[in-house]
Amino acid sequence: MKKIISILVIAALFGSSCKKDFLDGTKPENKISDADVWQSPALATKVIDGCYMALPAGHTWFMMMSATDEGMFQYNDLGTPYTMASVSPQNLGCFGSNVWAWGEMDWNWNSVYTNIRNITIAISHLNTVPFTSQDEKNKAIADAHFIRGFSYFLLMAQYGGVILYNDPVQFGSDYNVPRSTFEKTVNFIVNDLDTAISLYKDADIGTVKTRGDKGVAMAVKAKVLLYAASDLHNPAKNGAVTGGYPHPELVGYTGGDATARWQAAKDAAKAVIDLNKYSLYEGNPNVTRNFEEIFLKRSDEDMFLRYADQKVDLYYALDRTPLWQNSPGYGGAGANAVLGDLVDAFEMKDGSKFNWNNPSEAADPYANRDPRLYASVLYEGASWYPRASTNGKIRVGTWPDGTSAPDGQFTNYWMRKYIDANSGLPDYYNLAACPPWVRMRYAEVLLDYAESCIELGQDAEARTYINMVRARAGMPPVTESGDALMQRYRNERRVEFAFEEQRFFDVRRWMIGPESANSGYGVKVTYPVQGSFDNPAFKKVLVDAGRKWDNKEYFLPIAVNEMNKNKALIQNPGY
Repeated sequence: MKKIISILVIAALFGSSCKKDFLDGTKPENKISDADVWQSPALATKVIDGCYMALPAGHTWFMMMSATDEGMFQYNDLGTPYTMASVSPQNLGCFGSNVWAWGEMDWNWNSVYTNIRNITIAISHLNTVPFTSQDEKNKAIADAHFIRGFSYFLLMAQYGGVILYNDPVQFGSDYNVPRSTFEKTVNFIVNDLDTAISLYKDADIGTVKTRGDKGVAMAVKAKVLLYAASDLHNPAKNGAVTGGYPHPELVGYTGGDATARWQAAKDAAKAVIDLNKYSLYEGNPNVTRNFEEIFLKRSDEDMFLRYADQKVDLYYALDRTPLWQNSPGYGGAGANAVLGDLVDAFEMKDGSKFNWNNPSEAADPYANRDPRLYASVLYEGASWYPRASTNGKIRVGTWPDGTSAPDGQFTNYWMRKYIDANSGLPDYYNLAACPPWVRMRYAEVLLDYAESCIELGQDAEARTYINMVRARAGMPPVTESGDALMQRYRNERRVEFAFEEQRFFDVRRWMIGPESANSGYGVKVTYPVQGSFDNPAFKKVLVDAGRKWDNKEYFLPIAVNEMNKNKALIQNPGY
């Protein structure tokens, strides 16, 4: 039987069905055959386009924040396996294969491998496609290797070492293929990205930000090497995970030079910086509004974007964050409430830690805070869309008679990031109200570089780059060294990238699972005078009790159906 790329990609793009005569090689007049695809540069490019669209993105109904200490999901238990230590091969929660658009379905093992199969088929044919120029062919081949490298990185971040396919799997072949070691997986990804980097043209950097280019491929390589060098994969530090596990080579290095790995991560990030093609967005003198605009306006901070497409994105999927995540009192679904644990991580304006035990801070907890808090979270008294009943402010409190203000639910915190008050009230059909998903931005490269410097003991260099990001946010410079600097860095990354699907993996690669698993807190707000919003009182309260951590959660389990299909697979530790 022929290899049929249209089964999974062309069918989706052209609406064709995979009937028997098509699979057997007979060419119906209304179908596109495998041979047709690779005789047409336009069709070959559509295959690549489809593989780009299949890469995961945020702005979904369920957001990864609710599988972390950033938030809690209001409608079912998709996030709780990761906050209650109940994830298993039978229950992958938001990462499961049958959760439709409610979860991280495009991260799922089966989804990612489907995309890898499609792009690997493309790689096997692209050299024969009659492109109009060698540059056009090089760009297509570079895109294909970039997509495959990026896709394998998604699997690596979840599972460690995985099955590696350099060539398409043939129908009827032996599907019992073992996982490769973690080290081989990293090397395979880096090789794909290096191939893309060698073929992309310097002149194309930043010209089409929905696709890979040399700068983006270099940045992804830096991220891969950063993850690989982290504690979770370092045999000197990951004993809590690998102790007693008979196959530590599947989830980390078993030798080698940890310092060399951090040096490689540092060098890769610095190479992106030295391109001089990117910069932090500083288009607005108001630092709070400036941080909001990073996600609302396009700039040289953008590196890799994903726009929604109503024709291919599911009902609950991309581009409706203003509707799904906004306060219910303003017409939103409030699907993912923000936890106070994250809110408390935003420092005071002078760089000191916020402290509920400080009476003056507890009496007015949102005054004089990191400007990024005001651009990221909606809280009691925050200015929002015009609304006569509350004078255009978020109101979450209760009055003496027990009645509640319109925005009060769950944690009493809501997401503001990605939502523009200037775009009007949320509307399902108002897709312009939501910006594209920013898969990668330049601030991440700067902080990746800073982290590598800290791990190498180069604190002064690390502070320089951390403080670039802080200065843009209107925050004072950090001055610490050693472990204290690492703690400041980790908090900086937490608040800078809130809701950007970084925290889930940072918790794991830093091995701070128990620290992240404190019970979830919100805020209780009370108004002393019935009918008035004046002089509210604030109290930190428990809203999501019982959160806990099990070290098995540092890696996702391979689903039981995948284990049943491939008898050569070895499960991750703890499952």
